[in-house]
Amino acid sequence: MPRSFSEAEKDNIRQNLIAECKKSWSTHGYKKTSVSELCAKVGISTGAFYTFYTSKEALFCDVMDDFQASTRRMYDETLSSPPTKAEICQALKKLYLEYAENDIITKRHTPDYKSLLNKLPKEWREKHSAKSKDNLENTLFAPNIKMKVSKERAHGIIDTLLLSVANKNIIPDHYEIFCTLLNCVIGEIYE
Repeated sequence: MPRSFSEAEKDNIRQNLIAECKKSWSTHGYKKTSVSELCAKVGISTGAFYTFYTSKEALFCDVMDDFQASTRRMYDETLSSPPTKAEICQALKKLYLEYAENDIITKRHTPDYKSLLNKLPKEWREKHSAKSKDNLENTLFAPNIKMKVSKERAHGIIDTLLLSVANKNIIPDHYEIFCTLLNCVIGEIYE
């Protein structure tokens, strides 16, 4: 007879699965992340995994949702309304560090990531994409923020800076370089 879990145990196991999946994804990628290895690290059987998730991809969706929620909380904790340039700078620096720690986002243009996306439900992909866009639109490009350039240009500049994290292993002092570049352009984007 399979073991039943209390609601507290289920929540704890779910959070542990998300944390272990995030680590494995950052290190090994989607394809090489093994459900059986995740289960061993969390202390449940592979069969019990399917009590929590219908598939490995469903767990990956929760990892991305968790990352997105964490980013939203970080914005909310860092930015006032309307945010100052200094607060926006601070939020982007925190976001960069989050990207650097979790290679999930930096690998979004790899075949491995595209393979995962192809297996995810279309409605989830659309919802996730809309939430990501809303996070930026409602924080960094909100109507109450005075900008010197168009949203599209600002978005391009910020994305370019953030995506430099993909080269963190070949750029010495990558975070300091990101901060220097951000400090140089922030005044060109925002009033």
